[in-house]
Amino acid sequence: MVAINDIRTFTTPTGVSAPDSVTTADGSYFVEYGNGADSTGAGGSSTIVQYDKTGQVEYSYSIAGSVDGLKYNPYTGEIWALQNQDGNSTITLINPKTHKVSAPLSFANPSASRGYDDVVFAGNQVFLSYTNPVNPGDPTLVELLNGDNPSGTLLTTSILTDGATGLDTVTGKIETVPQSDPDSLKQAPNGDLIMSSGADGTIIDIQNPGTANQAVSFTPIQGVTAGNAGLDDVIKPSATAGTFVLTDTATGKVYSFHATGLNPNDYYASVGSLKAFGQVDPTTGAFTPLLSATNAPGMDFSSPHGVTFIPDKHAASAPQVDSIKTFGDAPSGVSGLDSITQAGKYMFVEYGNGVDSTGVIPGDSTIVQYDDKGNFVHAYSISGSVDGLKYNPETGLVWALQNQDGDSSLSLIDPKTQTVTAHFNYADTSATRGYDDVVFKGDQVFLSYTNPTGNGDATIVKLLNGPNPTPGSLLQTTPVLLDGATGYDTVTDQTEVIPQSDPDSLKLASNGDLIFSSNADGTIIDVKNPGTAKQTVDFTPIQGIPAASVGNAGLDDVIVPTATSGTFYISDSKDGRVLAVHATGLNPNDYYASVGSLNAFGQVDKTTGAFTPLVSQDNAPGFTFGSPHGVTFVADKKSQGDDVSSLDSWASFAATQQGGTFGTNGDGSSVGRYLGAQNGDSPLSSINATDAEQLPQMSQWYHYKG
Repeated sequence: MVAINDIRTFTTPTGVSAPDSVTTADGSYFVEYGNGADSTGAGGSSTIVQYDKTGQVEYSYSIAGSVDGLKYNPYTGEIWALQNQDGNSTITLINPKTHKVSAPLSFANPSASRGYDDVVFAGNQVFLSYTNPVNPGDPTLVELLNGDNPSGTLLTTSILTDGATGLDTVTGKIETVPQSDPDSLKQAPNGDLIMSSGADGTIIDIQNPGTANQAVSFTPIQGVTAGNAGLDDVIKPSATAGTFVLTDTATGKVYSFHATGLNPNDYYASVGSLKAFGQVDPTTGAFTPLLSATNAPGMDFSSPHGVTFIPDKHAASAPQVDSIKTFGDAPSGVSGLDSITQAGKYMFVEYGNGVDSTGVIPGDSTIVQYDDKGNFVHAYSISGSVDGLKYNPETGLVWALQNQDGDSSLSLIDPKTQTVTAHFNYADTSATRGYDDVVFKGDQVFLSYTNPTGNGDATIVKLLNGPNPTPGSLLQTTPVLLDGATGYDTVTDQTEVIPQSDPDSLKLASNGDLIFSSNADGTIIDVKNPGTAKQTVDFTPIQGIPAASVGNAGLDDVIVPTATSGTFYISDSKDGRVLAVHATGLNPNDYYASVGSLNAFGQVDKTTGAFTPLVSQDNAPGFTFGSPHGVTFVADKKSQGDDVSSLDSWASFAATQQGGTFGTNGDGSSVGRYLGAQNGDSPLSSINATDAEQLPQMSQWYHYKG
């Protein structure tokens, strides 16, 4: 929950009025006072006031016309002042160190009734919002072709036009984007452009602006006055705590206030018709007031304008998703995408093909082997339903666990020779229980054991045969964790019975803990020192599971990341697709998982169980998360300095020795970059690379930023 404190008011210089835009540069705040100047350049001047951190005046600048957009360009060190947003626009550049003000720069396409309102700098690219569209096809967002250090006449090209369609994040439908009043323009931490349509009360998110992969979503704020919403600047915070500075034009005041508990996936904005600054949920459009006349006496909020955000230096990292890639079609005739693993330079993806999970009804799963470029290498037909798929870095073989709900067996695949080298049966076969997933920890092997029927049934076992079982031998196990066991509930701080009605995924954290999920319960179980006299168990029940989904949470693979940035690979059986999701600002003390009942992939706080969505239909259109399964993580090479793996990270170390291209996911498997997933009709037979022409080529990635 967001908490607001330390509300302060800036000093207002004599002779100025109507504060509007605000920006920050090198520890100073810059606030624009419009002074009632005409917004088409007919007369008047604006004042730009430079404040120190305490809100005291340092310097002031007089700029001809009505300055609306004001933004610091970190690449050149200049402040851009956009003049006359409703006609005859120009731009003036301010050097905040020398206080030099440039001559106005004029546009090549001047208009008496339209103008440029706000600006965003993205590297050497510059984007501008363009006001007062009249007809469908009129530009509302443009790129400045002169770049971020312009001279001469200013040239632009259209990026977004009135009448364009986008994903309505509230209805989930593709609809016309409301753009009657293009206004503020901000950049989200992930690079998206956040544009507001002030009168419509609509927040517009442009991903990959100006590229062939540009995509648009929009969030209509609920409860606003139709046609006169009064929305201006919109912020997506880069941290969970920091300071907002906002202006209230009606009262002539500038406020700063500190906030904690911010959600980096939500929007923060002042809305005049709602008379408050608040939080906007992009999935519902719901507006939650945070600051109003109630806790900021004297503030009117009837005409809010500029807002900027300064993150706390020591705020908790806020994960940011900056790339979402959808992989191409899978081979024809496969379906039921599930587990993912990497074996050295190869990627393995498992398709269950709807095969019976107890082995009673015959059928085959398909394991597809790709190289690290996403090219088809080989396909293996494995009898039964393969659920667990994991590369064993100790032996160089891929383990395929068959029939997770009864009559389980195990097959081993050699990625180098492209053969199924061995098949094993268990000594303790069951018609109703089976082995779902596997973890390799040095010379120890642990398996999750499904469908317990009462207290004392094993839910995690240790394989006594070790990581290299002798061909022809029966697989022997011994219990490590039992149904009915107690553990420490990290949310209630109490020792309680561990929810284990649905034992499922098993991963290895970098510190050697087993990370075990109970799918239906939505519970993440952390087993420390597994199989030893010092074994202890913590568990985290994920909060917010809808009442209708209690007992059917839909939790599968859970990741504890080994670095603060990297790529998650997420599969969804319902969609038959895999996403590659790059994220920064990861917290290595939290969990990351897909939860079907919450329709999202997100972050789980170990101490509260709170689930924060990171990827959902909002920023991954068409991906429903209706049946999430495999997830793996690849740490960025550049973030190795942030690597949190420890000396007991046996699997990570071993996988590195195998020459994995992109890193490990902490369970002994490592991951490349390309995956395929698409529903099909029937399983493939085992084929080799020379038969690759039988399969469709991997299609181009679709790239979204969310």
